[in-house]
Amino acid sequence: MTARRVRHAILACSLLALLATPVATAGATKRLEIPAAGASIAVPTAWEALDTSIVTNSQEFTRFIDENPSLRPFADQMRGPGSAIKLMVFDLKLTRGFATNINVVVSAGSPGVTLAQLASLYKQQLRTLLPTLQGPVTTGVVSLPSGKAVRASYRIGFKTAGRTFTVQSLQYVVLGANKSIVLTFSTLPTQARARSATFTAIARSLRFG
Repeated sequence: MTARRVRHAILACSLLALLATPVATAGATKRLEIPAAGASIAVPTAWEALDTSIVTNSQEFTRFIDENPSLRPFADQMRGPGSAIKLMVFDLKLTRGFATNINVVVSAGSPGVTLAQLASLYKQQLRTLLPTLQGPVTTGVVSLPSGKAVRASYRIGFKTAGRTFTVQSLQYVVLGANKSIVLTFSTLPTQARARSATFTAIARSLRFG
């Protein structure tokens, strides 16, 4: 696979995570395994996790949706054929009907593609592939305890359950030798500042092995 195809593949997988919702405040955490990634993250204990073991179990999935009907549009993303989304975690304290969350996408590794190369093209590709982007897009390379990552911040508009939202999204793309992990945080713009510390803490909690 060429470097350009790899970049498009990573971006296409990460876009699956954009329709999710944003986060909660700092405090006690629980560590969650990321299926098929050999990795884990720590999230607030009050958040509700949805992973592939639940979406492939009809009884558990029915229970989850019965208890959280507003999350069906987001949960259904994981049930599509070949979905790269392996984990979704929701803050069930809705803000104007919107549930803050993190989506975790796992895709194939990308040998030969550097973070600097990916970061330099990320902004252009986001604008090409996401016509509902609103305002500026910022990208850069940052250091996490798990390694260096591409960080992207932007706003996007989308519709769900007959409602239109503008969402502030924050993405971390971590390129591994065998797996690439994309962490996507989504929240309402008015909540972005208050959620920033929690988003950063979760991204920094990513561990492999």
